[in-house]
Amino acid sequence: MRIIVSVILLAFITVSCGTNKRVYAPPFEEEETETVVVKENVQTTAQNPTKKTENTKPVVSREENVTMTHGDVLKRYNVIVGSFSNVDNALKLQAKLNGMGYHSIIMKNSAGMSRVSIAGFDEEASAREELLKVREQYPEFADAWLLISSKTKYEMKMI
Repeated sequence: MRIIVSVILLAFITVSCGTNKRVYAPPFEEEETETVVVKENVQTTAQNPTKKTENTKPVVSREENVTMTHGDVLKRYNVIVGSFSNVDNALKLQAKLNGMGYHSIIMKNSAGMSRVSIAGFDEEASAREELLKVREQYPEFADAWLLISSKTKYEMKMI
């Protein structure tokens, strides 16, 4: 019985150790190559190296009913640089902005999100201008957007 098992095992080992190489391989064929010479006329123009690239990202604006939670005056148009569900994170960003020389405020919307405004304006054009300037000066605020407070001037004075 041992002899039969040994013969079967030896036959299995012999068959499984066979080569996997192909017996026939197609002959190597060289591809025809063609040399192409391309001539380009390149005109160089003087460029101003100090010119800054324009921020082409569109200005996102959203109207929300907000209540100021930390700050002095709530304006109609606000440049928002941060939005947090945790008010502690909003306070940290406000402290950073105040350290940079801005007078930032925190407002809360109806969904409970704390919006951090780097600057507020009564006129939309001024707010959009500041928004683009902030995006250009501070890459970390490249996603800044414009919040339009839906409160009236009378309601803002009452806060």
